[in-house]
Amino acid sequence: MKSLKLLVISSLVLGLSQVAYADHHEGGHDKANHGQMWKKADINNDGAVSKDEFMAMQQARAEKKFAKLDANNDGKVDDAELKAMHQKCEHHKK
Repeated sequence: MKSLKLLVISSLVLGLSQVAYADHHEGGHDKANHGQMWKKADINNDGAVSKDEFMAMQQARAEKKFAKLDANNDGKVDDAELKAMHQKCEHHKK
């Protein structure tokens, strides 16, 4: 039972890291793109990104990534969804 939990947790971590990698490399992140993201994060337009603004930006990105993983929208990522994500990643590598 312990090894099954470890396997599931490892799969989830690996899956999330692959999604993060794919998201980071999606469309390329050149300097202009980073500037756009930073401007968007500066919600009050004061020319600086506060910790709260930064955390809000990260939360939004995390929710978007989780939504991609949670294919059946049940608020959980199960083994079948992880396998589907892995297959999708493998398909994109070819």
